[in-house]
Amino acid sequence: MWDVVEESQRAVWSFTPFEHVGPLGFGMTHDRAAAAVEGVLETIGSRGDGTGWVSQADMWPTRGGAGAAVHLYYDRAIGPAAIAIDARHGPQVDLDGIPLVGRVPSLLEDALSDNCTAHALEGVYPLEANLCAPEIGVVMRVLRAGDRVLTRPVLVAREWAPRCPDASRMAHRPHLLPRLPPA
Repeated sequence: MWDVVEESQRAVWSFTPFEHVGPLGFGMTHDRAAAAVEGVLETIGSRGDGTGWVSQADMWPTRGGAGAAVHLYYDRAIGPAAIAIDARHGPQVDLDGIPLVGRVPSLLEDALSDNCTAHALEGVYPLEANLCAPEIGVVMRVLRAGDRVLTRPVLVAREWAPRCPDASRMAHRPHLLPRLPPA
């Protein structure tokens, strides 16, 4: 039920901000995206508007996948606007030598924060307290896997990057975020 692909079994995809995540490029049509991962992933579920346009697609491994590995979110103007990699079943995504998928959140946060500092970029913490780096289109999310929590990056197109920090900017660690009273 909470299976997680062994690290050695994950394909490794490179990530170039605002250009591509592995074979998936920002700006592709859904048909081109599906062709780019043919033989590795296949579209199992998708949502559209009835005109043939796809707004969201879930891609599963073609061999023995127990869940979606990649989730694509499309924008009519730009094609794939966000590519979310599943923590349990997705490929490993490398950013400057940093593996982003299926990691312990605090360890990845430290590595990503150091990377941002090294490149004079600002890391921010939205209300969810997951590090976001809008200048490179990286939003860290987490996914539960039994009693573990693992990283699930959402990598966005340049046009969506300003939306990454969907709440106030925080220049310090998330454990210092104020707690909101119950609604």
